[in-house]
Amino acid sequence: MTISKKIVGTVGAVVVVAALSSTGTAVAAGLITTKQIADNAITTDKVKNGTLTLKDFKASERSKLMGPQGPQGPQGPQGPAGLTGLTGPAGASANATHAIVQGPTVTVAAGDIGYADAYCAPGKKVTGGGFFASIAVPASSGPAAPSPTTGWRTVINNSDNPIAVQVYAFAICA
Repeated sequence: MTISKKIVGTVGAVVVVAALSSTGTAVAAGLITTKQIADNAITTDKVKNGTLTLKDFKASERSKLMGPQGPQGPQGPQGPAGLTGLTGPAGASANATHAIVQGPTVTVAAGDIGYADAYCAPGKKVTGGGFFASIAVPASSGPAAPSPTTGWRTVINNSDNPIAVQVYAFAICA
């Protein structure tokens, strides 16, 4: 009786597959699961040094890893002197006081253009100013006419918004 090469190859392949599948089962059967480990059975000598990380510990245990605060260190060297401040406007003295005056809050309707003013007290001059708006809107702000030395005006362009805007101007007076 003659055995063909085809039969020998097929039988060889079956033997290899059977051998591999049985070793895989043997390896899987040899693994230990956490259910098979008794509580407190793994001790420090069974854990490889340097393998545990902070996330391996409960939060209550992590808080114990920080020791008490150490003593205060020595004071560092003094830093360099700061830059000299800007010179004030002409005519201003070191004792001059400035005041910020807020004008009344106005409502500019949706789709409308409006303005808000703030004026300095009599005898004071405006040195700057600005505005606050309840939503971001295009605006221009500057000294108020007809007396640009005593007030501040903000023009609000609310023409592209579907809601009203609350706005007030403020003047910086000296």
